[in-house]
Amino acid sequence: MSEVRFLASCPECQRFQPAGAPACSACVEWIDADIETAWAAQVAELGEVIERHVAEAVLADPRGVPWRVVDAAMLRVPCYACGEPSGTGPVQCEPCRFAHEHRFLAAEPDRPDVPPGNEHAIRVSTVVARWPHWFPAHVVPLYASTLPLLYAGDLPTTPQAQAIKAWVDRGGDVAVFAGATSFTDVRSRMP
Repeated sequence: MSEVRFLASCPECQRFQPAGAPACSACVEWIDADIETAWAAQVAELGEVIERHVAEAVLADPRGVPWRVVDAAMLRVPCYACGEPSGTGPVQCEPCRFAHEHRFLAAEPDRPDVPPGNEHAIRVSTVVARWPHWFPAHVVPLYASTLPLLYAGDLPTTPQAQAIKAWVDRGGDVAVFAGATSFTDVRSRMP
């Protein structure tokens, strides 16, 4: 489980990290480092093991396994059909689609002092920002832009989330997220 983080500017895109993903390589690296840190902690708990075996075991039954560990395991096991890391291949690759859809069986325990559902929101936004080809292109910047606020411990209310999503669906520009420190702040900036 990741800790609550303060909003910090990305040295590459100047947005709060990792809001610039997938276009900003530094923001993508930030997301990857978050996933890899969880993987390293999981593997360290198991002692001397072959990482590939751990990854295969995790993917055989991801239920109850922290989602970052599941995502890291997926990156370590190539798809037998397309050769890309499991769940990251082209959308027409059926084994990757199956793996991508089953990644959401992983555990998403909320961190202390965050609203219930915050970790699920981080999880969904991370997947959209990191593997955007699985999602409609117009929502990718929205989900990436929410990551800094989610990592900082905020979570939109249902009406806020619905209003923001509807606004983006109508062509709203997520540039309004730049510098916002809460979802209430984002909502107040929307025309």
